[in-house]
Amino acid sequence: MSNAADRQQISQASTRSACARRRIAGYTLLELLITMLVIALLSTLVGPSFINTINRNRQQAAVGDTYGMLSTARSEAVSQASTVAVCGSSDQDTCNSNAWEQGWIIFLDDGTGGGTADDGDRHADEPLLRVGQEASGSMTIRTRNFPAAGVISFNEDGFADASGTIVICDGVPADAMALVLNLSGQARLAVDEDASGFLNIDDGSEVTSCP
Repeated sequence: MSNAADRQQISQASTRSACARRRIAGYTLLELLITMLVIALLSTLVGPSFINTINRNRQQAAVGDTYGMLSTARSEAVSQASTVAVCGSSDQDTCNSNAWEQGWIIFLDDGTGGGTADDGDRHADEPLLRVGQEASGSMTIRTRNFPAAGVISFNEDGFADASGTIVICDGVPADAMALVLNLSGQARLAVDEDASGFLNIDDGSEVTSCP
C-alpha cells in the first residue's frame, strides 16, 4: 500500500514538474501564431484610422500655430506703432522661403540699420520679434493670393497689406485646412461653402491641390 501511495505521489510530482516546465518554456508555436494573427488583424483595422487621427491632430496644431503667428504680428504692429512683417524663413533669421513649413519669423520692418522700411524684407538690424520652427512630417504651409508669397505685413493700425489665404495641407487636398486673412487683419478658418468637398479660399476658388 505504501508502494502504491509512493507511486501516486511520484506521478503527481512528475505531472506538476511537466506543467512547470511548460510554463517556463513560454508560449507554444500555435499560441504565437494566433497572437501574431490577432495583432495583424487589429493593425489592419485600427492602423489607418490611428494614422489619420495623428495626421489630423498635427494639421490642427499647424493651423493653431499659423493663427498665432498672424495674431502676434498684428498685435505687435499695433503695440509698436510700426509696420510688422511675418515671412517664411528656413534659417529663422531672414526672409528666404515661400515654403512656410520650413519656419517663419516676425520682425519690425522699420528700416533699422540702413534697410528700407516697409519693404517686407528683414535686414540685419531690424528687430526680430518671434521665430517659428519647421513643421513636422510632410506638412506644407503656403500662401495664396498675397502679392508676395513669402511675406505678410501689418501696419500700425493692425491692417494687413493685402488679403489672401494660408493653406495647410498634409498631402490630401480634400483634408486641407486654411486661414483666410482679410484687409482688417483678422483671420478665419476657410470652409467648404458649396459642399463640393474642397475648401473655398478668399477669392472663392477651391483648394484642389497641395504643393
